[in-house]
Amino acid sequence: MPEEVSVLASAMEAIRTHGLNAPQSTRKMVDDILRAYAHSVDDYSDYLTATEYAAYLQSTSSDYFGVQMDLQKRRDTLLLFPFRGGLAEKSGIAAGDELIAVDGVPVYGKSVYVVGALIRGTEGETVQLTLRTGRALARTVTLRRQRTRYQSVSWTALNQANSIQITRFTKDTETQLRTLLAQMPDDGTPLLIDVRGNQGGSLISARQCADLFVEPGTVLFRLRDREGTRAILAEQPKQTAARLILIQDGGTASAAEAFMAALRSGAGALTVGSTSYGKGLAQRFLPLSDGSALLLTYAEMLTADNRAFHERGLVPDIDLPRELAVRDFTQERAVSALLDFITTNQD
Repeated sequence: MPEEVSVLASAMEAIRTHGLNAPQSTRKMVDDILRAYAHSVDDYSDYLTATEYAAYLQSTSSDYFGVQMDLQKRRDTLLLFPFRGGLAEKSGIAAGDELIAVDGVPVYGKSVYVVGALIRGTEGETVQLTLRTGRALARTVTLRRQRTRYQSVSWTALNQANSIQITRFTKDTETQLRTLLAQMPDDGTPLLIDVRGNQGGSLISARQCADLFVEPGTVLFRLRDREGTRAILAEQPKQTAARLILIQDGGTASAAEAFMAALRSGAGALTVGSTSYGKGLAQRFLPLSDGSALLLTYAEMLTADNRAFHERGLVPDIDLPRELAVRDFTQERAVSALLDFITTNQD
């Protein structure tokens, strides 16, 4: 046994034997130690017990019971990002609202995955979310859990443009996107790709989706890890030559930011909206032998030209005024207004 492990075992036994308020459960001590270490690394590394990890795996399926929103951690604060048109948004929850408690249980400093498990539950049961918008007084919203299915890509054919919404990058997103692109007429119509509120998801999926818009061999983005910085290249044949317009906002984060950066540099996409969230760290789960798991940051994402965007965000080519930025770009009038604004403000 390595000396460090022996010291740790001795310390745990000393705490259990002599500590006034020490936990008697060795299992709890191990959980607390691993969680404390993970939280000391950065804002996004974490440790999940076997029960918590099982709940997380359930939430990544395409079918579960929840209130149709994502969580994002900013230091010790949890921010809410409702799915567009979903239950949470219809209940008045806005992107960036701060979550304070779930069913009266404070969530400050808690893991996204632990809190997510508190919010999910049995279909039809209610959950109370205490939240705050900006500096306003806290309020409580009661929601009834519904079956939540992920259809991460949708397409609307309009007179002046094709409009695609990508809500999250999952294992099925590339297949869905490829299918939609194959159905679109190649007639020179601009293609709007709306990633507002897209909190990321799978970086592998985001890379696969970016492949569809650039030539093979193009640098999509870069990853800086313990071995150095390496380029992530497009591998699959390009599927469309349409003029690309990406719509982003402060809820566009992580893998979605890598996707945007790839299309901007590799396909000449125009980006419009507001500065993105700025989560440029990539994590992966490392399952442990007892069913628990460590979530560790393994790399920083960089743009193709080596620019970091973590805690900075990606600035759009054209800032949209709020009254335009929040519109529904599956509607003809909204798209017409957007294209007119771009024509007027593009260099």
